Amino acid sequence: MAETSIIPAPAERRELSNDWREAAAAAARNLGFDKPLRELAPEHWQIVLASVEDRMRLRGGSAPPGWRRALAHRVGRSDAGCAEALVLAIKAKREEIAAHVAQELGLGKLAGLSREDRAAVDLQTDETIEGCTADSPEPADCSDADRTMRRLLAEHRSLKEQQADENGA
Repeated sequence: MAETSIIPAPAERRELSNDWREAAAAAARNLGFDKPLRELAPEHWQIVLASVEDRMRLRGGSAPPGWRRALAHRVGRSDAGCAEALVLAIKAKREEIAAHVAQELGLGKLAGLSREDRAAVDLQTDETIEGCTADSPEPADCSDADRTMRRLLAEHRSLKEQQADENGA
């Protein structure tokens, strides 16, 4: 029996049209970010990504797998494929949500909470994040969430989608 040589498949290259880069530049400009896209802080980049996704959806385009990484690479961001930075960003965004939950519950700042109060805030934070996702088995009515909470949840969702995108790429 002849040996079969194994030829590795070429790495999939994700190409995006200029529309994606232009949408990112317009989003950053409209959001008041005056730095070049490659120099935006990670949290600002996440806001731009959420806006780009919405813009492209409104134009009738669908986001191809890996589009966030491809766009980050295209605009010259050094964090284009940094999974560790993404995990840290998700944790930081969750803490922002927890801080907002603590304020809504009238408990004050996270740092001053008792162990029991922090556990209650963490539970409420998890339920809020889980319940306000589009694919939740038991979606909560998030319409009563204030503007800040809706923004925080959208940013968290965007980070999680980026993580899923990175894992699938």
